[in-house]
Amino acid sequence: MNTSDLLSSNTLLSRYREGERNFQTVKLVEADFSQAKLNRINLSQAHLTKANLTQVQLISANLSGADLYQANLSRAKLIESTLFQTNLTEAILIAADLSGAILSGAILWGADLSNACLIGSSLIGTQLLNTKLKSANLTGATLTRAMLSDANLRFAVLTRAMLPEANLSRANLKEAALIRAYLQRVNLRDANLQGADLSLADLRSADLRGANLKGANLEGVDLSNADLTAANLSEADLREAQLNNTILKYTKLTRANLAGSNLLSANLGNANLSGANLFQAGLLLTDLTGANLSGANLKEANLIGANLTQTNLLKTSLEQSIMPNGSQFQEF
Repeated sequence: MNTSDLLSSNTLLSRYREGERNFQTVKLVEADFSQAKLNRINLSQAHLTKANLTQVQLISANLSGADLYQANLSRAKLIESTLFQTNLTEAILIAADLSGAILSGAILWGADLSNACLIGSSLIGTQLLNTKLKSANLTGATLTRAMLSDANLRFAVLTRAMLPEANLSRANLKEAALIRAYLQRVNLRDANLQGADLSLADLRSADLRGANLKGANLEGVDLSNADLTAANLSEADLREAQLNNTILKYTKLTRANLAGSNLLSANLGNANLSGANLFQAGLLLTDLTGANLSGANLKEANLIGANLTQTNLLKTSLEQSIMPNGSQFQEF
């Protein structure tokens, strides 16, 4: 009997128990495999739309190219399974274990991966538009060029995750953990990163235009050559951050902590830095044209070559700072 001619899920389960593992191209729409143990099974190119796969064990299974549209995989164990180019559109994967799984090229539009475990998984080029990943664990996952526009990643853990050139525009990353994450050239335009932890993350050449980073932890982050035009960084922690050649035009940095940060040749034109802490910050050749630095702390800051044209320095603390002409500030 050809696997594509299987009549029921019971037939497949029976043949699996007899030792058969190859069920490639099987067609079982709305099949019920809940709580079944199907480890190392080959279901590549299978048609399992709307299947009930809750709590199923598919450890090291091959589901490449399978159609799992609207399938229910809640609490399923897919550890080290292969889901290369698998269709998981609108699938339910709540609390599923996908650690070490290969999901590269998979389609997960509108899927629900809330509380899912994706530790060390591969999601290269995966389509995750409008996907729910709230509280998901993506520690060490590879998401190179993944499409995550409008995805919900609130409280998600992306520590040491690889996301170069990923598209996270308008994504919700509120209070997410991105510690030491690699985000070079990532698109985070209009994303919500309020309260997120991006400490020591690599965001070189990232697009953060219009992003909300209010109260975010950016200590030691590398934002060199990044674009944060009109972003909200109020009350953010940017201590020891690398911001050389960073575009911060019209950016809100009120009460932000930039102590010891490097802003070499950064563009802060018309930025709002009122009440910001720039103690010992490096502002060499920085463009502060029209910026608001009222009430800011620039003690011991280095402003050599900085452009202070039309800059608001009302009640700004400049004690022992080095001015644009190289002289030390003298208070009269």
